[in-house]
Amino acid sequence: MKQVLPTIQNLKMKTKTHYLPLLLVGLLISNTVWSQKEKSSFEELKAWKLSYIIENTEMNSEELEAYKCIFEDYENAYHNEIWTKVRQMRKALRKSMDTLNTASASAYISELDAFEIKGLEMKHERNERLLKKIRHKKVLNILYQEKRFDRELLNRIKNKSKKRK
Repeated sequence: MKQVLPTIQNLKMKTKTHYLPLLLVGLLISNTVWSQKEKSSFEELKAWKLSYIIENTEMNSEELEAYKCIFEDYENAYHNEIWTKVRQMRKALRKSMDTLNTASASAYISELDAFEIKGLEMKHERNERLLKKIRHKKVLNILYQEKRFDRELLNRIKNKSKKRK
């Protein structure tokens, strides 16, 4: 039998194929490490709002768990179904403001009104869910704390704007 001696080219191919799985695994691992993002501003704001309301509202453990669950559901749904869509609409409007006709402006206003109505309906449903799980005085306090949080947030935004100028 004739023994085939490996050529230099065959040896190079074998070593390259041995490193290929290692290279792929390395790329996959590095991709997941590099692609991890920081918390989104929405998640940070949501966490800040939740902690603000919890700190300023006395609730027992059952009420607190019910509130956290309802809060998460409502905030995520509102963000996905209302806030992001309205933001996209406003961006599109800014781009086309100079070429906008009356019919388009009317359609934009109607669509914006529809989103506001839907947002209010979602808030009403959330409040009804809260009333079923938490005492009415606590729910009223939660709503009051939400208003206080919104005011504080607006004041911080205004102060940032003044500092930039």
